[in-house]
Amino acid sequence: MQLCFHPLTLSDREAMQAVTLHAGRRNCNYTFANLFGWQFWYKTEVCVLRDAVILRYIYEGERAYSVCTAGNLNEELVRALFADSGGNLTIYALEDSQFSILNSPLGPKGRFHKAKRLKEFSISIEPLRDLYDYIYRRTDLALLQGGHLQAKRNHVNRFKADNPDFEYRPLTPELFDECRRLTGIWQGEKGASETIDVERQVMENIFSNWESLGMIGGSIFVNGRMVAFSYGAAVTNDTFDICVEKADRNIEGAFAIINQHFASHLPEQYIYVNREDDMGLPGLRKSKLSYHPEILLSFNVVRISKPYTLQRMTPADAPLTVDWMVRQYGFDRAEVETWVRDLHFNWPLSVKAVDEAGEVIGLLNMSDYRIEEETEQILTDAPELLASLNAQRYTGVFSFIVAPEYRGTRLNYDMLMSILPELKSHYDFIFIPVMHRLKTHAYWQRWGATEFYRDAESVYYKLTWAKI
Repeated sequence: MQLCFHPLTLSDREAMQAVTLHAGRRNCNYTFANLFGWQFWYKTEVCVLRDAVILRYIYEGERAYSVCTAGNLNEELVRALFADSGGNLTIYALEDSQFSILNSPLGPKGRFHKAKRLKEFSISIEPLRDLYDYIYRRTDLALLQGGHLQAKRNHVNRFKADNPDFEYRPLTPELFDECRRLTGIWQGEKGASETIDVERQVMENIFSNWESLGMIGGSIFVNGRMVAFSYGAAVTNDTFDICVEKADRNIEGAFAIINQHFASHLPEQYIYVNREDDMGLPGLRKSKLSYHPEILLSFNVVRISKPYTLQRMTPADAPLTVDWMVRQYGFDRAEVETWVRDLHFNWPLSVKAVDEAGEVIGLLNMSDYRIEEETEQILTDAPELLASLNAQRYTGVFSFIVAPEYRGTRLNYDMLMSILPELKSHYDFIFIPVMHRLKTHAYWQRWGATEFYRDAESVYYKLTWAKI
């Protein structure tokens, strides 16, 4: 099986929903409106099969997948996903009932016992509690019956008493400006952030394609002004997903009234309402639990890889280092051989990763050479800076290379973590020279490395333990 992906567009809705609406997965990650609205952020691509929708996207800087199937993942699909991933597969939002093909029940430390048919893989699973979906019976939200929902009825009754002339209105395009106004107030209370900007763009994507996405929304007005609104779309034929809910925090009961009235106005075909996750926020978790969900839909991240071991290097590995730097970076072989010979390699702290076939798939070479040996220019440009750096203990990263199929995985992280205790005990910081033309600047910056100097060839970073 070969998987063919393309960027997700509005034209994919019919084919995707032919699978997702009938698959019985009430998972909000498969709501087409959500996927379309966020496509620009996650760079979502899609592959639609007869009985599965496969999503490929960028999550936290790494390639990841989600899979909507009516039943379990089958072996052929798992192998196809693994091949497409380049040898390290991460599947997010996988429900418990989908991965019996992968493993038998959980073993120690959250690790599954290997399935016989996939025994050559390393397979691990982690629950994603912060992303669990809260799913309620629509009638429970609409009627708020029973002693367990008395507090919710009190909020609704307080709102009605304070605002006897309130009005519920279906959300239609002519009300979008009011939604923007109310959202602006809500976001203003949160303060400026990239997340706020992204959410605003998602909402605009939804508004611009409202009818084509099959959106349904509702709103509450008091004295001619919107004080709450909510909208969403179908995730299955019997489950409606609440994508957005906003309300004026200064009006008591505003969230409770839109929650109740929107549920009561939804078509009766929707037995369940998915109010999505709590993002790990204690207040939001308390609120969503207080409505007593019918289902707390658990999600997992499953990682499938070829196992590897980490080994310390010795001077005998010098030719290996030369070969990798020539092959991966195109450096001159004679020049690299000189570097490896003269730059005080710290072999006991250098690491190589070896897969089960005995093939080397990654190198982390450490070296105790001095900063002025890397760039003589600093001697004249910044002697005081050099003196302050040389007054501390440091070691340098000479090369940090992984095989192409392991780029974007945790391999480089694992190599560095394997020597971190020794680094901390012997050095004050790591010195990292990165040539301008290389693509690893962003990687070290994400770690917290800060630039302290640059010349015509390279940028020089410093990474202290406080940043790790």
